[in-house]
Amino acid sequence: MSNAILESDDHVLSTLEKDGSRHWLKPHLAKGKFLNWRRLVAYFLIAVFTLLPILKVNGKQAMFLNLAKREFTFFGFTFFPTDTLLLAIFLVGALVSVFLLTSLFGRVWCGWACPQTVYMEFVFRPIERFFEGTSGRGGEPRKEPAAINQLLKYLTYFAICFYLSNTFLAYFVGSDELLRWVRMSPIKHPSPFLLVAAVTFFMLYNFCFFREQLCILACPYGRFQSVLLDDQSLIVSYDERRGEPRGKLQRKKTKTSQIENTENPRTAVKRSLHEIGSNGSLSAPDVVVPQSTKID
Repeated sequence: MSNAILESDDHVLSTLEKDGSRHWLKPHLAKGKFLNWRRLVAYFLIAVFTLLPILKVNGKQAMFLNLAKREFTFFGFTFFPTDTLLLAIFLVGALVSVFLLTSLFGRVWCGWACPQTVYMEFVFRPIERFFEGTSGRGGEPRKEPAAINQLLKYLTYFAICFYLSNTFLAYFVGSDELLRWVRMSPIKHPSPFLLVAAVTFFMLYNFCFFREQLCILACPYGRFQSVLLDDQSLIVSYDERRGEPRGKLQRKKTKTSQIENTENPRTAVKRSLHEIGSNGSLSAPDVVVPQSTKID
């Protein structure tokens, strides 16, 4: 019995090489109006996530999920355990809305509103491109980044993850209480401090290492997403009829063949007249021939 590992002829996953090692993705920027719109939506969602624990509506935190007291505040309205039915209706409505949008517009949630996409593509990747010298274009760096750049990159990652972790905690303990804890020693509130440390660590692991594998391997929505699509759903994919396989040689060949297949205007008019006369669908006097085109 042989213990040799059978290698695949192609990549099993986009994030794995044929031998099972990690394939790091360095996507190029596909510039255009859709990228600009996605960037605006992403920064808007980041601002909403950051500001909701800070803003006050009717004297209350805009969004406050007080698990200890079992009170949930949304834009000045507080819901109690007796309002579970309303919460259930809201959650079911949100779930159905995601399913509906997927059926109509494809992976619009994954590409435009998912927190993993928003922070990965519009916060952490731009920072990575800045320190690797690929800003504005993406892709692999032309040379290995300097060690100081790598260190600064990960320090920036840590600062952002630590800030996001504290913002996340503010949703559950309140921004005022969080501000009071920040001014105190962590020894006086060890549980929240450990929670922030754990969330910061998992964020760093996700955005530094796991990255798009979260969508491919771990996300449950990505697993059953295909059953939500039908023949009319919009998807992002390549169309072989529009030039596949791609490459300069293929494009040149296609352009040459198009020039060779271009029909002479005089020949085209003759052929059209012949077809009209054969089908009897249009009488000869009804045919209008441009004066600039002389027919023999």
